[in-house]
Amino acid sequence: MRIEKTVLIAEPTGALSSELASFMVKRGLRSLQAGTLQETLLTIQKERVDALVLDAALLGEDCRFISIIKGIVEDLPVILCAETNTPEFESKVRQERVFFYHIKSFGPRDLEMAIANAVNRSAP
Repeated sequence: MRIEKTVLIAEPTGALSSELASFMVKRGLRSLQAGTLQETLLTIQKERVDALVLDAALLGEDCRFISIIKGIVEDLPVILCAETNTPEFESKVRQERVFFYHIKSFGPRDLEMAIANAVNRSAP
């Protein structure tokens, strides 16, 4: 029996969810959406989530939210998506042990690959 994998996409606009919709269907992945950090936490607490795609726009400059998530589900792969990159922000992100740091201007291919790798490594 194949267990369906679930990806939570946390973003304020819905753009990532739309961009990834076809990929998610092709891969047979279940997609959940959260528009705020609070919704993200509530979803992680009540649903089995195999990977989290988190838009940096929800974080601002504060990456401590990732530590909170890791405190709830320690081995949850967190894929952080940012509009632009700065060395300071990337340093903060890397300190939080994210699974993958995606810069949106690089296009969707590496993001899709990161999601596939994250759900493949998560426990059934």
